[in-house]
Amino acid sequence: MPADLSVFMVGLARCESYDRGEVEAAVALAVERAGGLPPFDCDEVLIKANLLSPSPPERAVTTHPEVLRALVGEARAAKGDDSLRVRIADSPGYLFTDASQLLERTGVGVLASLAGVSVGLLSEQGYRAVRSDSFRALEEARIAIRYLDAPFCINAAKLKTHVETEMTGCIKNIFGTADTDTRKRSHRSVSKKRLADAISDLYGIRPPEFHVIDAVYGMEGDGPSHGRPRKVGWIIASRNALAADWVGSVIMNYENPAEIPLIESAVERGLGPQGRFDIALSGAGWAELPVKDFKRSTNMVRLLPVFLRGFVHGLVSVKPELCRPECIKCGICRKVCPVDAIHDSSGYPSIDGKLCVRCLCCCEMCPPGAMKPRKNLLASLLSRLRER
Repeated sequence: MPADLSVFMVGLARCESYDRGEVEAAVALAVERAGGLPPFDCDEVLIKANLLSPSPPERAVTTHPEVLRALVGEARAAKGDDSLRVRIADSPGYLFTDASQLLERTGVGVLASLAGVSVGLLSEQGYRAVRSDSFRALEEARIAIRYLDAPFCINAAKLKTHVETEMTGCIKNIFGTADTDTRKRSHRSVSKKRLADAISDLYGIRPPEFHVIDAVYGMEGDGPSHGRPRKVGWIIASRNALAADWVGSVIMNYENPAEIPLIESAVERGLGPQGRFDIALSGAGWAELPVKDFKRSTNMVRLLPVFLRGFVHGLVSVKPELCRPECIKCGICRKVCPVDAIHDSSGYPSIDGKLCVRCLCCCEMCPPGAMKPRKNLLASLLSRLRER
């Protein structure tokens, strides 16, 4: 879906903690600086959160409940209706956790106590098959009906690193609207570009009307599940997902965000700005944004020239490895593997290296983090060179 704006506004507001008053003020200011929520005339708004796994807010895996609470207030203020119904939902990557556990551990469940607010899973109304001539990686996708039919959607993302897509923000957050099979099919390739195109396919089906990134605390290192919380201190808001993600990647100290396959794919699709010159910042200047010592994910292929990446991918790519003492034998790694490369061996998961496509879904979804992304010798050397 080509963008129809020549300049894309991104609003930023400083936010140093998740104190309720501070978050409410920062979210309101960032939204205002982004031009405000687009006008809408409906009785219910969907907030698509990032609820990847049943992790407590302090781990910075999921959108913080105070940011979601503030967005409820913003939606009602924009409509001028304090009784506006708001649904907060996601379909977590942690595919085998019941909703009550997910909502309790993430802290989002408490928001159901607010009048007119409901929380739950996007999957509750089932999925609808979607085909499009604009698809580049997928033939068909099954998308949550609740998301497809939402008359107005606010995309509430979390700023994190990602061992496969390098960063996760607004565009990647829409991956959570697809069913398990669609997600697995998206991962069945060693090509990061194909995964990026699949995510862009999904995003283009039904772009949300507004986007906010919770970057008060982000995640650095090997995200999106097992990285380290990192104080960043920003709320980012925009009517355009790519513009918001571009700003988020600059905060993560990318000098050229287009080197990230997901952003490159979105730029190619015309989903937003073609570069920094198409983005108008309000609330900060570009020089204020980079966190210079922000630790990126363990993804060594991007350190190489583009023309070499495909040739040496197998030499420097990162592979999953089990740390047996940390394994709880839950079997989730086997269930999420898109190519059935993991099987039982004396009760522990064993990885078939010939089948593994190094998508690292097993690392991402492992509850205790027993599946580790491991660098080989060449990847380790490249990593040390980068850190100098």
